Order: sequence, then structure tokens, then C-alpha cells
Amino acid sequence: MRPSGRPLTLTLSPLRRERGLVLAILATSAFAQQATPLPSFSLSRFTLNDGGRGGLAAATGDTLPHHRFRATLGFHYENNPLVYYRDTTRVGALVAHRAQLHLGLGFGITSWLQATLELPMVIAQTGDDLSQSAGTTSPDSFGLGSTRLALRLGFLGQGSGGLKSNAPLDLALQLGLALPFGVGNALNIESGWNFVPQLSAGAELGPVRLGGEVSVLIRPATALTANTVRDTVGSQFGLRALVSSTGDGARFEGSFHSLIPLEGTAPPGFEILGGVRVPIGPLELFALAGPGFGSLPGTPTVRVFAGLGLKPQADRCEASTAHAPADCPDLDDDRDGIKNRTDACPLEPEDRDQFEDEDGCIDPDNDRDRVLDADDQCPIEPGPKSNKGCPIRVRDNDNDGTPDLQDKCPTVPGPKNRDGCPIKDGDQDGVEDEVDACPTEPGPKERKGCPLKDKDGDTVEDARDNCPDVAGSPDNQGCPAKERQLVIITADKLVISDKIYFATAKATILPVSFGLLNQVASVLRSHPELTMVTVEGHTDDRGSAKLNRKLSLSRAKSVKAYLEHQGVDSSRLNALGFGPDRPADTNKTEEGRANNRRVEFIIER
Repeated sequence: MRPSGRPLTLTLSPLRRERGLVLAILATSAFAQQATPLPSFSLSRFTLNDGGRGGLAAATGDTLPHHRFRATLGFHYENNPLVYYRDTTRVGALVAHRAQLHLGLGFGITSWLQATLELPMVIAQTGDDLSQSAGTTSPDSFGLGSTRLALRLGFLGQGSGGLKSNAPLDLALQLGLALPFGVGNALNIESGWNFVPQLSAGAELGPVRLGGEVSVLIRPATALTANTVRDTVGSQFGLRALVSSTGDGARFEGSFHSLIPLEGTAPPGFEILGGVRVPIGPLELFALAGPGFGSLPGTPTVRVFAGLGLKPQADRCEASTAHAPADCPDLDDDRDGIKNRTDACPLEPEDRDQFEDEDGCIDPDNDRDRVLDADDQCPIEPGPKSNKGCPIRVRDNDNDGTPDLQDKCPTVPGPKNRDGCPIKDGDQDGVEDEVDACPTEPGPKERKGCPLKDKDGDTVEDARDNCPDVAGSPDNQGCPAKERQLVIITADKLVISDKIYFATAKATILPVSFGLLNQVASVLRSHPELTMVTVEGHTDDRGSAKLNRKLSLSRAKSVKAYLEHQGVDSSRLNALGFGPDRPADTNKTEEGRANNRRVEFIIER
């Protein structure tokens, strides 16, 4: 503090000088007896930011994620934060060295609302004895300071935070409150209720984050001396600017701080701080340090702040963390206004100003006629939407959507993918003649348009008959009753009514399963139209998933080798092992786990 009154100079005669000296000594003694403590106010104006992605020394518009918290315990040192001057002459430091402990807590109530609490405590404080020169006593060396509370409302968020997410920057408004309560007289208790409105903003630009805050401290004016208004502390305007690195490892930052008093005549105070944050699992070591300039109370010549923080654990589905779009359906990774769950191109932002649909993909329009190529009958010639994107001059006599210049059948309507020619299906079975293996006989698509056949006349269609050349019972898959059939041919697999057994933890097929596999081989030999069958091996979830996948593949290969040995061409067989990845039943019961330990024969169409 700087009392600015000019010193009084007296001119005395030689006879009166002795008396004057005595009066001066008496006045000095009386002044010392009248020394009083400084009025209550908080000397320190520095607060640590307990936000999410912002820096330690300044807020940058972000808020903590939903239900995430951050806790910090720090050691705070200030050198010469309160110096007494007479005019421009330094009299002494009322507070030369000041050490505090700082406890900070931040909690994300929602993704856009954050609450913080700060509790400072002076644990050591020393300074010069200015009871005679300044008429004031030294403050206590220990004291519990004013509790500070704050609510931060995020309006915009670059990621998933803020009332409006996926914005180009973070923007938040905070209202802080300092309580005029504490213990001791260590110059860390406010003289009255303090209010601190703050506006902060920031943005990540590749490897760096830029941002800062502006704030106004609203508090009662407190005169530190009775001589002049210059020694008044009160409301102040604050400005902080910050640049920091980003990433999951060590992070560095630099910041500029300025406090401009709105009362009194003291000059502003400035600080420049540099810091580092080093993550260690869920914890974070941090340190800040830098010089201060100016004589404003609370601006030290050196400030050091270091400690330990419990950082908020990153959610896999936060925009700032690495993830696959399919794993985070509620995010909008390409920021086109369509969430990942419905975005067919989640990493490719759609031009919403040009086309507005719901697939999230950029839709080309080569001729720029505002008819997308997918719907444009003339994609390289501009034309109105009413004419399907074709110029009015283009004729389409058969009105099939294919212009006459491109229509190979201009007088008969037909689809565009057939160059405007109609589909021909002579036997009316729904299979075009071009791909119909039996164009004069109606038959299903799965048989390429050929009719169903039953060579042995047992009413079981050849495609489902295990014995297509020998008449048998429909109840026994078209085979004679003397050999019970354990294999059923369906549209997509060979269903076996028994299991294939292996030696425990091995790929060795037990003899009890030879009969079943012989029957599978017989069916495959009798049905050469089944050109590819995949043998799939599956396990339950007990044990290592990696080892189970390896075991299931080995067992599938053993079955494939057995079938080849029984005369099935190897080119018709494939083997895959899925381990526990595709359970057919629950793994919570023994019966369910037994059902999951299986071999399946999948027909590849």
C-alpha cells in the first residue's frame, strides 16, 4: 500500500530545536501506542480454475462433464504481496512472505452446469514491523480464510458440454460468492459479501487451447489507512488470458493476469505465470510460477502455486477422447447436426446449407441443379426437379424416366438400370429371362427360376432330401427308415440334431461323433449344388477368450479335415472359429454353456 501524503517539513530556531526533538520523540511514542491492525479484507486475489479442459490459471469457457468432479490440494506462496510506501519510498513489507494451503472442489451437476468450492488457509506469514512507521500491527501468521462458492453455466460447448454442443468455441458465465467468515486475522477474510460475475471463453485449435476470462469483483471499499483514498481496496476489474497445450500427457500453459482497481488511485497489478500439469493415473501433479508487477495490494513480486489434483476421468464417449463413432451413438463426431446413431457418414460432415436430409452424407450434385445425382435422371445436365433433373428439351416418350437419347427402348417403358427397356419374364416366375436357368418353366428365385424337383418321388423336394436318389419317409428327411437322419437341410444351414464331441480342451474328435459326421459328409456329397459350407466352431465364455477362439478354430478345422477324408471336395468347405463371441444361449447356467459349445454348418449362398 502506498500512503501518498507529503511529509511535513518544519523550520525551527536553534532555541526551539531541542523542544522540537522532544516533541517528535513523544509523537513517535504516542503513534506507536496507537498502532492498530489493518481492517479485515482478503489480500489474495488469485484463484485456481477447477474447470474441465481449461488451464489452471484461467477459466476458458468449459465445464466439467456430467457427474464428474475435480479436487485439488495446493500449496500457495506469495512474495511481498503487501508493501508499505511513503510517497515513492518503500518503507517496508507488511506481508513479505505468505504461505497458504488451498482446497478446491469442482462438480459437474449437468454437462452444462458446474459448482465449485474453494477454501484458503494461511499457514505461515511474516513481514516487517511497521507499527511505528505505518501505525499498524502485523497480521496473524495463521488463519482460515473466506470460503468461495461459484456456479458456472456453459452456454456453448465445443464437445458434448454446454447448452448448445458442437459449437465453434466454449462460452460460460459464472457467478462467484465469497463469504465474510473465517478464523484469525491473517488478511484472508472478506470485510463483507463479495460477488464475482465472470465471463470466460476458449477453443481448442489443434495442439493448443486458447482462452481467458473477464471478471468484476464487487466488494465493499476498505480504507487501509486514514490518510488518503489511494490506500483503499475495493471493487476490481480482472482480465486473464491463457494458452495451453492439449493431449493426454504432460500439458504446459502460460497466462497473463491483470487487476485494475475501480476504487482508490492505486495503479493496476500485472502477473505472468507459467505452469505444467503431469497426469499420474487418476491424479495430476501441477505447478505454476511467475513474477508480478505493480504495487496494488495482492500483487506479489513472485507467486508459486503447486499441488496435487484428482482429475475427472474421461468418458469414452466425450468428444475430446478417442472413440469409434459406432461406440458413441449419442455424439455427433462430424458436427453436421446428425447424431452418430443415424448418421450413415459419421466422420464426413454434410453440407446442410446445400442439401438437408437425414443420412448425414455428402450428396453430390455434379450439374448443380439441386437435384442429387442419386435422383437425377440427367446427372451431368442441369434441369428442374419437376423433370427429374433433366433439361426441358430432353424427351422421354415412354415416360419411364430414361431420356430418349439414352433409352434403348424409347417406346416401351422400362427401368433406368435396364437402359429404359422392360423386364422380360416369359414363364412369369419373377426371375428375369436373362438370369432364369429355366426360362420356360416357372420356378423359385432360390433355384434360379427352375421348378422344384423330386427324382425319387417320395414327396420330399430334392433340395431338402438327404437321400435324393432313394425313396424314403418325409419324416426321415426323405431317407429310408432303417437309418435315422441326424441332419436337416434348411435354407441357410445344415442343422444337426446331436452334438459333435471333442476331447477336453483339444481339437480331437471323439469316435462317438463319427456317425454324425459321416452323415453330414453323405448329405454334402448328394448335394453338389451346395457349393460352399462354412464349418463354425463356438465355445462358452469360461477361460481365456483368446485361447477359446484358437481352440474353436482348431476344432472347426478338424471337422473340415474329417469331411474331406469322407470324400467332400475341400474347395466346398471353409473353417472359422468364433470362441465365445457368438453365444447361442446364456452362459449363466451349465445347460446354456453346453449349448454354446457347438459346431455349426452354414450354407453360403
